[in-house]
Amino acid sequence: MTRSRHLRAVGLAAAISLGLAACGSGSDGAADASVEPADSGEVTWWGWTPDTPVAERYIAEFNKEYPDIEVTYRNFENVDFRTTLTPALDSGEGPDVFDLSAAGGSPDTWGGYAVDLEPLAQEELGDDWESSFAGGYVDQLRDSEGRLVSLPLGGMSAGFLWYNQDLFDQAGAEVPTDYDSWVEACGKIAAIGKTCLAMGAGGADTFPSELYHAIANSVDPEFFIEAATGQAKWDDPQGVEVLQIIRDMRDDGIIAANALDAPQYPLANEEFMRGDAAMVQMGFWYTQYAGAESCKASMEAAGVSDPTCFVQVPTPMPDVAGEGNGSQYFGEVDYGLAINADSPNIAAAKTFVSWMTMSEAGQQNVANALDLLPALQGVAPDWSGISLVADDVQRPAIEELLAESTETTQSRQWQTTETTLDAMVLAIQQVLDPSSDRPIEEIAAEMQAAAEPSSVGVDG
Repeated sequence: MTRSRHLRAVGLAAAISLGLAACGSGSDGAADASVEPADSGEVTWWGWTPDTPVAERYIAEFNKEYPDIEVTYRNFENVDFRTTLTPALDSGEGPDVFDLSAAGGSPDTWGGYAVDLEPLAQEELGDDWESSFAGGYVDQLRDSEGRLVSLPLGGMSAGFLWYNQDLFDQAGAEVPTDYDSWVEACGKIAAIGKTCLAMGAGGADTFPSELYHAIANSVDPEFFIEAATGQAKWDDPQGVEVLQIIRDMRDDGIIAANALDAPQYPLANEEFMRGDAAMVQMGFWYTQYAGAESCKASMEAAGVSDPTCFVQVPTPMPDVAGEGNGSQYFGEVDYGLAINADSPNIAAAKTFVSWMTMSEAGQQNVANALDLLPALQGVAPDWSGISLVADDVQRPAIEELLAESTETTQSRQWQTTETTLDAMVLAIQQVLDPSSDRPIEEIAAEMQAAAEPSSVGVDG
């Protein structure tokens, strides 16, 4: 199944990865700038995303143009990718191409192993090459020395919900727009024996921060980024209100009682895809499951035999704070493709990465997968080749989601440190703990004390 797109090192693993990256191959990628792309060869590609079927479609389209380059993709769970990549790169057994996100300092963590791709981009797209990509994507994939260590494949947005229209119709419920209507809808969903909002907040995965961020935007649209960058504090009144709303959601039956049993993947993902939950908080990557074939595959992966697809539709986060702010989406480059500086196949890897990220054909392929927002400006899904479960319902909603996603100006993970997200997850877990009613102010204060502000994207 698709990963949560939170590729962040956690705790000791982060420290180990950072330390290893600092003493890794030591290549600055400069010597690789002169390697010309090749029309034949082999390329191994490692990633925590996309799903293998999506990657295989990408590769099949690439091979129509470059049949003599064999690309082998290996997909990992988030944590497995982090723990496998660094030792593989250190040992010289790493992939030729690997995913690299903007999140949590990843360009500095793994960028030291990567080729500087700016010369390749300039060669392919010209002197004004940066303007060819969506706003901010290039800067988000540079390391602290300014090297472009990954070329953007696509972007991501989050901060909204997906709902199962079939279950809402069965329950006679309305899609919620505020807190009270959410409680009402959940009551009707519960009455037909289904979970209202599937959520997985157990373990070390930082996905629960998505909920915090979305609620914070309802409380005060400026608060989350200000707190993440040290211009506000997580135990300010806004932060206390966010945690209080999460506890209220627990007590009022919006958040399921099993939320701490496991992470979002697999718990919430499988519960929603089985049709056992009416809503789930996922980002743009979930759009792919509106597709008739992808829906069936995802339901089968969740344990449903001979599935009948339901109609899943995106909807804005309810304005849970009731301040009239709504809850704006947040987004950034999702990930790019990096080339291992120690790869024996840099020439073929350059051809593959160039086609995937900088050709209209490659980016059209990305757009049509409905898995990412294309990184290249001016590329949109070709709906004539896309089959949805219910085109009349889903397509207008997805087109609106695309428009709003490309207009968002608030970053998703880029400006939040690993340390802060770890502290946020711990705070959310304490708030959701059914055996505890610790004062919210106390939890917020501990979160603030443990957090580490980011200087990324802050002027001055």
